[in-house]
Amino acid sequence: MPPLILAHRGGAGLAPENTLCAFANAIALGADGAELDVHLTRDGQVVVHHDYVLNPDICRNAEGAWIEPPALRLRDLTHIELAKYDVGRARPGSDYAREHPDMTPADGARIPWLEEVVALVRSAPKPFRLFVELKSSLFDRSLSVAPEELAEATVRVLQSCDYLDRSALIGFDWRALVRAKALAPALQCWFSTRPQSWFRDAEPSRDDDPPPQPVLAVLRQWDRDRNAPWAAGFDPVRYGGSVVDALQTAGADGWFPHFSDATEDAIEQAHAHGLKVGVWTVDDPALMRTLAARRVDAICTDRPDFAAAL
Repeated sequence: MPPLILAHRGGAGLAPENTLCAFANAIALGADGAELDVHLTRDGQVVVHHDYVLNPDICRNAEGAWIEPPALRLRDLTHIELAKYDVGRARPGSDYAREHPDMTPADGARIPWLEEVVALVRSAPKPFRLFVELKSSLFDRSLSVAPEELAEATVRVLQSCDYLDRSALIGFDWRALVRAKALAPALQCWFSTRPQSWFRDAEPSRDDDPPPQPVLAVLRQWDRDRNAPWAAGFDPVRYGGSVVDALQTAGADGWFPHFSDATEDAIEQAHAHGLKVGVWTVDDPALMRTLAARRVDAICTDRPDFAAAL
């Protein structure tokens, strides 16, 4: 069976990320689903946006002016206040614009609620899966609500929209996923992992996008001490270094690794443990074909047009 093609943030290489127009474009291209990021606003609304703060590279205010740092935290704003911002194009000359040269602007696009996304994708001509990433900040906890609180709110929305059976929760903070699984055992939870090269002694490859050295050192120390806050007590080091064993014990339905960790052996081991495997984020058609041949279950991509062409 071919892997699910998931449009990363709705297909951020083609349309403004995490917007209704991006999800509509993913449907039109024939994607099987979309990955999207959620946060909780001050008034308890689950909204779809990647960053913990309004991103100056993609946000304009009600007067049409680009916002300037310091950016406001999403958790400090109501969903009505967020709706005033236009996220339909990249700021000219910004790093974001250079990284997304093929993105078609959509002026007037807003930060949607999760309910709005569900309402849109429900009308897709074929079942459309939502892989909802629960966003929680690791180093600065003030940037986001507690992971368990976000999990509870997101599960409530998916239940109220009757979309649990077409959804999966993902995220690097396993505390949120463990809580979601306790609330809705039938809801698919695919646990995300950072590139495993970050936690080895050797210097990580630049392709693995490692964080600055001071941050990397802290992450590695937490991992060695079996005290990684994101692991919810299921630190892989407790299981002989096996991520798959840790995930199975934690109750995961799937594993969502960086594509560099999706080796043939790792995928085979995950499948043997009953885990699905989805990889992030793959925009190279040749690599997509390689991963499909390895029998990954889902490929997350900024370019669902490339994936559809396969």
